[in-house]
Amino acid sequence: MWTRSGPVRYAAAAVAALTLAGGGAGCAIIPTSASPIPAKEESNSDPLNAAYVRMIASTPKPGAQPRDIVAGFRAAMASVDDPDWKIARQYLTGDALAGWDPESGVTVFDSAGPKETPKETNDATGMTMIFHGTVAATIDGEGRYHDLTLSGVERDMTFGLTKVGAEWRISSAPPGLLLSSADIKRAYGAFDLYYPDISGRWLVADHVAIPIDPSESQVETLVRWLLRGPGRSLRGAVGNVLPGGTRLIRVAADGDSVILDFTSSMAVIGDRLDQLRAVCAQLAWTLNQVIPGQSIQIQVNGEPLPGDGRSIKWQNYPEFNPAVLTGDQAAYFMKDGVLHRMDHDAGDPVVEGAPGQKTMAFTSPAVSGTERKAKVAALGDDGAVYVASMSEDSRWDKWIGGTKGSTLTPPSWDRYGAVWTAENIAGELRVWTAYGAAPQRVMIPADVASANVEVLRVARDGARVAMIVDSGHGPELRTGPILRDEGNLRIGELRTLLEAKEGQTILDVAWKDAQHVVVLYESRKGDRVYTTYSVTDGRSEEPKSAAHVSTISAAGDSLLAGGGDAGDGDADEVLSWDGKKSEWVTEAKDGASAPVYPLG
Repeated sequence: MWTRSGPVRYAAAAVAALTLAGGGAGCAIIPTSASPIPAKEESNSDPLNAAYVRMIASTPKPGAQPRDIVAGFRAAMASVDDPDWKIARQYLTGDALAGWDPESGVTVFDSAGPKETPKETNDATGMTMIFHGTVAATIDGEGRYHDLTLSGVERDMTFGLTKVGAEWRISSAPPGLLLSSADIKRAYGAFDLYYPDISGRWLVADHVAIPIDPSESQVETLVRWLLRGPGRSLRGAVGNVLPGGTRLIRVAADGDSVILDFTSSMAVIGDRLDQLRAVCAQLAWTLNQVIPGQSIQIQVNGEPLPGDGRSIKWQNYPEFNPAVLTGDQAAYFMKDGVLHRMDHDAGDPVVEGAPGQKTMAFTSPAVSGTERKAKVAALGDDGAVYVASMSEDSRWDKWIGGTKGSTLTPPSWDRYGAVWTAENIAGELRVWTAYGAAPQRVMIPADVASANVEVLRVARDGARVAMIVDSGHGPELRTGPILRDEGNLRIGELRTLLEAKEGQTILDVAWKDAQHVVVLYESRKGDRVYTTYSVTDGRSEEPKSAAHVSTISAAGDSLLAGGGDAGDGDADEVLSWDGKKSEWVTEAKDGASAPVYPLG
């Protein structure tokens, strides 16, 4: 089981691990009573020691046959108590040892793990054994988990074996670690690492899978990962306020506090109040997952750091909240050509200013924030992006005009007050952002330079973008970071969340929060459904019915949709999803459409 507070260890996980490693494959179970059972390490009320199931690898046995050597190597790769894989390396020849890099990444197979296939060769010089399995996920060297269960990837793994003296050893092995999904549940934890955004005002979460290291506490593990800085998926999209070269000396419990003692490099933040506050917020939000409610003290070479560094609690830094939107949110929708605020008690009034007046025909509204005088961006009847504030006497101003003959996607706001859109020109894709009537071109990855984009949505924290892209093989959903290098905006490496499939149409996407999107699509059978996807690890929820829905907007657990019965223009309505009853409820009808939450 994966939780935001780290790995939860149940007996079922231990049994799964025992079953996987059974058959004399080289893992020992620690006996803790009259009969051997998987051992759960007890914390003894020490908040720095988390429980885990101990599975200890065995060294190669004299006279072991090739199957036993491969099985022992695979089991040793999954040993929590050998984080440096010293035992696993004993199964390899010198040449194989030089080429094997266990930190390069993990291939995660389904719970059964890879199985030996009949493809086995044996000659005087050695032996080749081939295993086949279904890949459930991958984890790269920076902890990015990529779920592949929907793809059903099949893979062969080839092991070469040779004799070293009288003993069989592995002469060639697949790259990285080969683990089962049961191994991952037992030996890895899922955590959010928080980094300040480029401005240093907010936090952005990076969801990673981190291997358990029983030689150190979870607090120590998370701090060391923070000191590594953001991975390539967010590098350039977030800041790194922890001083370069800083190392963690020790972690210690002191009553209700946890002491983090750093090397001298950390001392510089003591005189930089903004940086100190950002560092405290980063540590507090990250460590609250494993020591909730406890305070943190920063020390430098054993001496307390003045100011905020003496007592850090995550609730003291609400302004850094990565959620952007908290509590109940205002919602808006279009009706009779103007924008209404969803407020049933007040009769769903029109908003103030130009968006609430029929001064311009507009569609696809997007709202910049939660304040009363927030701005509205929309597509005008000429296809350009116009902006007006929800305040008295406001007017529409053209911010992004586009090129003659091109089409612009519905606008999307980021947290910094910039509006985004994609421009589709014949054979060319352009992405624009604007803080006013002077749009800036955004660099994009080469693999989508000639694609067509139907929808572009910026995450509320301004760190990522989601796009419905068609490169000629059908629509697919891609997400990637927004890199803000010295003011030069570009979209980084795009990751495919929902692949193009024949007969499948992706209709809309909305940000639920900074790490999850809600996707509306039509299946091959013609059924419309929506699904929530994690943009950080690719995991998805079970699809839910979305019959007659055409657009979607989300804010946390709140979900709005625009739709109506097909073919009846007067049947347009705004719907909300009732999670308890698993059904759509009508919020506004008789021509209501385009519901939208702020940002996203």
